[in-house]
Amino acid sequence: KRYNVKTLIACIAVSVFVFLFCKCFVIDIAKINSLSMSPSQKQNEWVFIRPYTFLSPNIKRDDIVQLAVPISSLDSVTQINILFKRVIGLPHDTVSINQSLVFVNKEKISVNNNLLHNYIIKFKQQKDTALFSQETITEKYLVDDSCVYIVTLTNDKFFQLKGKGVSIQANAEDSGLYDENIFPQHPPVKWNKDFFGPLCIPKKGDTLHLDTANIVFYKKLISVFDKNSLPITSSLHFIPPQEATYYIVKQNYYFVIGDNFDNSIDSRYWGFIPESAIRAKLIK
Repeated sequence: KRYNVKTLIACIAVSVFVFLFCKCFVIDIAKINSLSMSPSQKQNEWVFIRPYTFLSPNIKRDDIVQLAVPISSLDSVTQINILFKRVIGLPHDTVSINQSLVFVNKEKISVNNNLLHNYIIKFKQQKDTALFSQETITEKYLVDDSCVYIVTLTNDKFFQLKGKGVSIQANAEDSGLYDENIFPQHPPVKWNKDFFGPLCIPKKGDTLHLDTANIVFYKKLISVFDKNSLPITSSLHFIPPQEATYYIVKQNYYFVIGDNFDNSIDSRYWGFIPESAIRAKLIK
C-alpha cells in the first residue's frame, strides 16, 4: 500500500508538471474578447495559442499575437485586458498608412485585402435594408432615423456594392487632420487613423539620435518600456548615469493592427509595442 501511494503521488506530480510545462511553453487556449480582429478571428471564439517564451520561434510579419493591455502601468486604462492583434511591422520596418491602406517599407501589404473599414450606406426607404441579409452584412449601425447606416466591409465588398448602384461612401479621416488619440499625441505631428507615418520601428541595439523634434516618438520607449529616467530640458535629454543625446534600444519593438481596422485600438494609438508585452502567438 505504501508503494502504491508513493507511485500515485509521483504520477500526479509528474502529470501536473507536464501540464504546467505544456501550458506555459507549448500550447494553451484563449478566448477572443473583442471584435477588433474580425473577420479573421470572431468575438467569443476559443483559439489555440503558443506562449511566447525563449522556446518560441521569432515573431514574423502577419503573426497574430496576444498582448496584455494596458502595456504599462502609466497608461490611463487600468483594467488588464488580453487582446489579439496582427503584427505588420517588424524591427527596422517603416510603417505608413495612406487613405486607410497600410504600407510597409513603401509597399502595400496583402493584408489590406482582408481589413474591415467603415462605410456609410444611405437607403431611400426602410425596406431597402433587405440588402443586409442579401449581402450577409452583419456589422451595421443605424446613424439616424433617415435610413443612414454605418457598415463594416472589406474594400472589395465596398466596390462590389458601389458597382450595383448602392449609395455608399467611405467614412475616413482627411489627410492632415490631427487626432489627439493617435500616436505620438503631439499636435505638430498631424496623424490620424487613416493617414499615419512614416514611422520606423526600432530594433534591439539600434542607436537613436535624440533631439527636441523626435523625442516625442521615443519618450515612452525610453522611460517606460526600457525603464530609464528621462527628464527633458529645452535641448538635452538625460539618461542615467550621464547626460546623453542618443539612446541604445534594449529590446525589439513591433507595430500591430486589428483586422477590423476602423474599430481597433492598436499601434496607431499605442505606438511601438515592446517585445516584453507579447504574451503568446496564435496557432493558425
